[in-house]
Amino acid sequence: MGDKKVLGVKDLILMTVVAIFCIRQIPNVAPYGASSVVLWIIAACSFFLPLSMVCGELSTGWPEEGGLYVWIREAFGSRLGWLAVFLYICSCMVYFPVMLQFVVASVGFVFDEALASNKVFIGITSMIVFWILTIINIRGMKATKKLINFTTIFGIFVPGAILVLLTIYWLASGHPMATDYGTISNWIPDLSRWDTIVFLSSMMFAFSGMEISLMFAGHTKNPQKIFPVAIFWSALIILALYLVGTFCLNVMFPSQDANIVAGIMQAIKVAATELNLMWLLPAMGVMTALGAIGQTNAWLIGPIYMLNAASGEHHILGKKISELHPKYRTPSFALYVQACLVSFFCLFSFITPSAEAAYWALSAMTILFYFVQYLLVFAAYYKLRITKKDVKRTFVIPGKVLPVILPALGFISIVFALVLAVIPPAQIDMGNKIIYELQTIGGLVVAAIVGDLLYRRAIRRHSAARPTLK
Repeated sequence: MGDKKVLGVKDLILMTVVAIFCIRQIPNVAPYGASSVVLWIIAACSFFLPLSMVCGELSTGWPEEGGLYVWIREAFGSRLGWLAVFLYICSCMVYFPVMLQFVVASVGFVFDEALASNKVFIGITSMIVFWILTIINIRGMKATKKLINFTTIFGIFVPGAILVLLTIYWLASGHPMATDYGTISNWIPDLSRWDTIVFLSSMMFAFSGMEISLMFAGHTKNPQKIFPVAIFWSALIILALYLVGTFCLNVMFPSQDANIVAGIMQAIKVAATELNLMWLLPAMGVMTALGAIGQTNAWLIGPIYMLNAASGEHHILGKKISELHPKYRTPSFALYVQACLVSFFCLFSFITPSAEAAYWALSAMTILFYFVQYLLVFAAYYKLRITKKDVKRTFVIPGKVLPVILPALGFISIVFALVLAVIPPAQIDMGNKIIYELQTIGGLVVAAIVGDLLYRRAIRRHSAARPTLK
């Protein structure tokens, strides 16, 4: 589809970093203060490490366009493979508004702090930004690659470097740390109350997305050799960015006062005011928004290619959904449909108590939709190790114990994250608890039923269309 074999190691690393690392996740974790360091490491070891290793092995055994759909289909058949893809697409539909809300809030904060919490401004502007990104992606993989590379450098690495330098300057100029990292007890996470640790599920989600770059196997030069290298370096870079970013935010802004939508900009504003660097606020606002736009863009097209692979010969969503643009040979119809659905969820902020409540509700729904397919990926790994052991893999999880323990650890951590996601956080007024749980759990159940009905209808239609032998 479109441009072929244009991605190398550098492109995959940049694509993976921008797809996974999300500066918006840092304010979620900042309220934990010094204990955030321990929590980031726990999340990385219990989820990110197993996911990276499993994706690394499966991607070299089945380096086909479609990523996790291919792995689940090979292990459990096309029905479960399709359901995983359908829930994945649903997770993207609610995830894009979350990212866009962060983009709009970051830029709005520069002009007027009230805009960062204005539900109407956030909802409508988010829709406009997503339609612009959709039009860019319709122009093909080369346009997508250029935008991702640009936003990774100027939306993640450059503002990250500025944040580190700003923190060093803050401390060197005699300003005290706004968050206490010197007391040993502050490093120990308080896990006594479930409603105060629900953001742990968000931390695990902060490490998800390793499979995004693997969906572009058809556009990658020598994927079996390149994927393991890209995954290894991406994992190291992402963990380092999260640890350093959270520390920098807490140095300049009290952990307990961080807003989960505009926390980064709050810290930048305090530092810019204290250090008389007011030019920094609009510059960082634009760059952090660029990083979030790059991440949204990295996720925008990948699931569509996976959807086309999953829809397959049965045309589960109809033949029209796979229709390609006459000039750019991209799945333009599917992208337009996706943009319409995302526009609907962008307006979700209108019916929640606050912009923060809408932000977290959509985040929780994303986690539920998204993590179900990871349960299937870890289960597929075990089955393929047994039933398809003859398939050559250029990378395998080493040893005899790690291939058993790591996927099990990842599976258990996901179950834990799913439970946390349905608990309303104590830090945010989510309104009626029952309505919140109906939105999250009910949304997952309805999506799963709809996805399965679509598959069964397609199978019946396909069977009826076959010529009957007499």
